Amino acid sequence: MYDVAIIGGGPAGLASAYNLERTGQKVVLLEEAGRLGGRAKTVNVHGEPVNMGAMFVYAGTASHELAAELGINLEPFEPTTFGIHVNGETVVSTDNDDLVERLPLTEESRNGLRAFIDRATSEYYANTVNGQLRPATPGFGEESAQSRISDLPQEVQEILTAAIRGGSVAHPSELSATYALRYFASYLVKEKKNRVVSIMGMEAIPTALADALQSTEVHLNHRVETIHQDDEGQWNLQIAIESEGGAGRSLTARHVIMAIPAPRISTMVKLPDWKTAALDAVQTPGSTELGVVVDISAPELAAVDDWSFIATAGRAFDVVINPRPGRKDGTAQFVCYGNSAGYIEEANDPTSGVLEHWIEEFLKVAPQLRGRILGASIQSWQHCFSLLTPTRASALPQLQAPVDGTLHFAGDYSSETAGTHGAYSEAHRVSREILLALSTSTY
Repeated sequence: MYDVAIIGGGPAGLASAYNLERTGQKVVLLEEAGRLGGRAKTVNVHGEPVNMGAMFVYAGTASHELAAELGINLEPFEPTTFGIHVNGETVVSTDNDDLVERLPLTEESRNGLRAFIDRATSEYYANTVNGQLRPATPGFGEESAQSRISDLPQEVQEILTAAIRGGSVAHPSELSATYALRYFASYLVKEKKNRVVSIMGMEAIPTALADALQSTEVHLNHRVETIHQDDEGQWNLQIAIESEGGAGRSLTARHVIMAIPAPRISTMVKLPDWKTAALDAVQTPGSTELGVVVDISAPELAAVDDWSFIATAGRAFDVVINPRPGRKDGTAQFVCYGNSAGYIEEANDPTSGVLEHWIEEFLKVAPQLRGRILGASIQSWQHCFSLLTPTRASALPQLQAPVDGTLHFAGDYSSETAGTHGAYSEAHRVSREILLALSTSTY
């Protein structure tokens, strides 16, 4: 009998175990994969940590506080440029007016893009303080980002759709205008106060959490197949152990935390209609990321060091992001986010050729880097981060509510924001919820 069983060893699951263990709870954490960290995955590319999922720690969030508590080495993300690749050309500039003027677009499109940038810049500064979102103006959170671009010329819409998808995962029609500010417009204005980089990669945070656990039982390769509640209100979990050929095991817990992507929850447990309806409001689409490390030591490549964010209309991916611009050490890394590409199962097969195809797509954006690539890696996720839709926002109270007070839900899908910072925040909320329930329990 456990006090708490946690399903999922990503940021929300590990942070929940970390919080609960310190209060003396008997905790078991079950992860079906052979590694912890979930979508906070960092791989070694030519000796350099490259993030293949979550990219940034957002300043002032639960992830930032937790990283500081765990002693994770952080540095600010300080972009100085914004770029656009369109019609086969890449233009990067420190000045947005200069950028627009140099793009291979019609005069009508340049005027439309310039007007959009002016409006987005004004709205960004009106709704943020030191890089942090203010409470939204009445009605602003219900508007979609699409409302900001639908009247623009088609080629401008394609540029901005790529930029917004790359910065936020969501299509503009699915994303609230509020969060388009945080996840896209902040790049446009080259905000330097809202993102922080983990020097050893985003996986350093869940790794530190796992290393800090002392009494929690952590089991990898344990796939939870079903969960059901017995007559005494306790939860019985049926588990298949992948490393033992699918051998079965069962365990019982007073409380369960579902710290897995929302689309997977209903396959494990029968839920009341209100909870099913709330989960149906969550969209957690797939995504594919390419990470590339390049040699930019040649004097003619010096400007590449300052590339920060490039929207790539018409390419396999949506944007190219350099998480540490201006390093000045002769090397740079770029992560190409293919949120519109979605989940590409064969991308995770090194023999499929997808990696090579995406590298060629990258070289169309940066042809001057041909022959300069030191290493590359690709990762595709079936369920990436949950979209910040107005529909999910309205369902948030039901998403966060436990079933029978003992089946809890924690992840970016149940957070007010999304991503790992949302997941870590939810771990704190659910931990407090469980501790309150256990303190008043009659067990």
